[in-house]
Amino acid sequence: MGSAEAQSEALVPELFTHTTAGKAMRASKFGGKLVFAFVYTDWSIPSKRMIDSTFTDPLIKHELSADYENVAINGARKKQFTERYNIHAYPTLLVMDWQGEVIVRTKGYKDVDSFLKTLSKTRSNSRFLRENLDTLSLSANRSNILSLIDSVEYYRDDYEAKNLAKMYLDKKGTDWRDPESMYLIKEYFYLDKKYLKFLSKYHFKFFEIFDSTTIKENLAFNIFINSIDTDKRGRAKFEYKPVRKWFKKHRIEGVDKLENFVKIKYLLWGRGPSVTYSMKLLRDYPETADENVLFASVIRLLISSNRRRIDFDDLIYSVKKSIKEDGTFLRYDVLSLLYYKNGQDSKAREMISLAQSIADNTNQEYVPTLDIISDLIVR
Repeated sequence: MGSAEAQSEALVPELFTHTTAGKAMRASKFGGKLVFAFVYTDWSIPSKRMIDSTFTDPLIKHELSADYENVAINGARKKQFTERYNIHAYPTLLVMDWQGEVIVRTKGYKDVDSFLKTLSKTRSNSRFLRENLDTLSLSANRSNILSLIDSVEYYRDDYEAKNLAKMYLDKKGTDWRDPESMYLIKEYFYLDKKYLKFLSKYHFKFFEIFDSTTIKENLAFNIFINSIDTDKRGRAKFEYKPVRKWFKKHRIEGVDKLENFVKIKYLLWGRGPSVTYSMKLLRDYPETADENVLFASVIRLLISSNRRRIDFDDLIYSVKKSIKEDGTFLRYDVLSLLYYKNGQDSKAREMISLAQSIADNTNQEYVPTLDIISDLIVR
């Protein structure tokens, strides 16, 4: 084990007694306990927060030690495991049986109370835990599909919810003009070309039902991703012409106002995780088309060694231009990191104050990321 890997494993709490998922599953088979897998990465701030807080709580330690075979898996190093279980967000929490079948799955930071609620699902007899998606899809219709998907997302995860949505839409062929089907396309399937083709024809119906700005933003970025090209060195090029062409072809207004939105996603996705990896995330795991992945991209960019020259002024400008009037606290938190990287400490604290104010007004928990990783950012 290399020194970096040894240092990473040393950060994992002692309650994770197994070193591999295979060992945990074998212990589960003979001992009768379920397997709990905590899938993390070194660069994931929510993972670090759970290690430092949730997993140090005496009640959590007791629950996990008494009822589960526990294993912590570094997703950045265990690619085979993350590919098998379609893990693209960190941390991801899995409860599995001894054969490796997932019973409960969730992602993101969990405090003590929310983590206990997650564990409590494993004791449920809900059909959404016990029945497979094929069986659930047979009972799906217009009146219950959204509630079915909500239940699958609650008891399993949004990856399984996406699969159920796709099964439902495929069963309907291309007859998707009802509000329920359009909602599923809006939420899950922008990058699939057959859904883009449908939306291009019926976009006016989408605009009647849903926020048109959000739909246009998602359309613009995903059209850009689908048309992305590389230079001679294999690097992705920023080219907005295909987006303009698509919007003009389908007579959708406002394309020029979306360029900054697309640019910031391009800058952060392309220089955090690779553009290729980002495309894979979007196609295979649509929940990642949100601010959390942009946020993770910035974190990776700031704390990893990178020989390429990054124009942080350009990044700051693009983030600022991408903030809407009712901007979320996460964008301001990202700005605080970028300003700090640029040596503008007072601006960094100003952004944290704005983020805190927004979080307070919307009753959301906010811990400034800069306070956690400032010592890792090289200036």
